[in-house]
Amino acid sequence: MNTNLKKLLVISSYAPPAIGGPQMLYNLLRDFPEASYCIMTSFYNIDNLSAKTGKWLKGKYIFYDNPHFSGFIQEKPEATKEKPTRLILNKLKHLIKRSRILGLLGGIFIIGSQIIMMVRTGIKTIKKEKIEIMLGVSDYGPAMISTYLLHKITQKPYLLFLFDLYKGNYYPISFASPLANIFEPKLFKNAQKIIVTNDGTKEFYIERYGKEIASKLIVIYNSIFPEPYLKVQKSQPIYNPQPPYSILFTGKIYWPQIGAIKNLIKAVNSIKDLDIKFQIYTPSPIDYLKGIGIEPSEKVFISVASSDEIAAIQTKADIVFLPLSWNTKSPNIINTATPGKLTDYLISGKPILIHAPASSFLVKYAKENNFALVVDEENIEKLKEAIRKLLADKELAKMLIENAQKTFFKNHDANKHSKIFENLFLKN
Repeated sequence: MNTNLKKLLVISSYAPPAIGGPQMLYNLLRDFPEASYCIMTSFYNIDNLSAKTGKWLKGKYIFYDNPHFSGFIQEKPEATKEKPTRLILNKLKHLIKRSRILGLLGGIFIIGSQIIMMVRTGIKTIKKEKIEIMLGVSDYGPAMISTYLLHKITQKPYLLFLFDLYKGNYYPISFASPLANIFEPKLFKNAQKIIVTNDGTKEFYIERYGKEIASKLIVIYNSIFPEPYLKVQKSQPIYNPQPPYSILFTGKIYWPQIGAIKNLIKAVNSIKDLDIKFQIYTPSPIDYLKGIGIEPSEKVFISVASSDEIAAIQTKADIVFLPLSWNTKSPNIINTATPGKLTDYLISGKPILIHAPASSFLVKYAKENNFALVVDEENIEKLKEAIRKLLADKELAKMLIENAQKTFFKNHDANKHSKIFENLFLKN
């Protein structure tokens, strides 16, 4: 890894080892020299499970909301276990989702207080660590807005990394949306470069802001390192599913997937002649899942696994399932998203079943590269037909697996994209 790098401050509300987008950030930063960057993030957004089982970056962690643990948290992950402050924050977030007035007031407090803490901590960090450039990572507002304000205060240049759309996203904190409307144009105007995770998002922003922004937009696909998957696959037999069959979903469950996951549960429950189970490995709390109508049953298994275990779990499935829902509160997110778990699925060596709207970039991407069986209608019978087809037609499954792995090595290999990412921070 090149050592001729500008000293980088990554500003992100959610950071490795948290599951999801932060893991993609981990893959891009994993081989950066330890002294070449700091990551300013929230102590309270790293849950205890992720802290113990996830992957920490080597660089220095700066916690704007709990500076006591800055700098050495990797050696003391037990510090993230539930404490009164974290529990109070979680209860506050729950309350503001249930009341419009509380939502507005609570949203102003939560976002405003985080921005104040991030800007104050950021100014000190930029000076102390001799930061030369910043990377603002998309969230519901604090990290994005703080990046912009720190740029204005310190005149340090910055890049943006958008795992999802900023303006037009669905935020449980209502105050976040008007702030996004105000700050996204300012952020884009002042950013040196804007990293997005697929061509659909790039085209979306060109349409929103005009062709003049095209030169700022860089596509870096969600990427992982293939080696753990390839190692497991060496001991795996040729795809030949046998009962009991398993359909697998891994990752967080939240509003973009809920409806489509429920559709698959209905489909699996109504298949009476096959011994088949839907396996869900998610860090989402069981009480939250029950609240949204997803519960364990005879045909639905719910558990949790570390990031190191996921590769082996995915390669043992018969089908890996990738959902995006219909009739959500942010159709633009659905239409531009390529979920992080797609990257895992492409290299898993198992056939992918996609259940998502025809308008989504995910469906278009899958059809263009022919790497998944797609059900792009909200139709339980067609879902059942697709499940049966993948289990019965081994030649189809083999072809989809081969195309998926070709797509992975073309677009999603972190060995390639980490170098592209690194080049953005080289000194002149």
